Amino acid sequence: MLIIKTNVIINIYGGFMLNKKRVFFTLSLCLFVFIINQQINAQNLHPTTLENLKRSIEYLMAGDYHNAVITSNQVIRADPNSAINYVIRARALYELNDYDRVIADCTHAIRLDRNNSAAFLIRGNAYGQKDDYTRAISDWQAALRLNPNIDEARHNIELALLRQETN
Repeated sequence: MLIIKTNVIINIYGGFMLNKKRVFFTLSLCLFVFIINQQINAQNLHPTTLENLKRSIEYLMAGDYHNAVITSNQVIRADPNSAINYVIRARALYELNDYDRVIADCTHAIRLDRNNSAAFLIRGNAYGQKDDYTRAISDWQAALRLNPNIDEARHNIELALLRQETN
């Protein structure tokens, strides 16, 4: 069982602000790690892959997004068929504002696992940052169908609808 321990509490919620960086709420890192832990525990991973996944998540939790991407790249090379690996890298890339790569990673993760709610949520957030509200809303709705407890998706849909009305 993978358990990520951290002494750092990071609030990644940005809310609806004027600056482009945080227009939409993002999945909090604590919730993200909880969802990812559930997915990882359901898989039979090689110990080295598991250790590198743990390091990627620890970097992510510490706000070291560049090293989270580097470590995620290693994990993906070792296991290119696990959706979780792409979702973790996408989450780090989101924090680096690399939305095109976020969309690509999440799209790949969804091809590997159509039931990955985190991939839909993160891809929706990236589409939202790019002002593609139609795709963003579609992804957030998919995330909610898979996991009705993701309040961020519900809130982001409301924000996107408001932004569509004002544009």
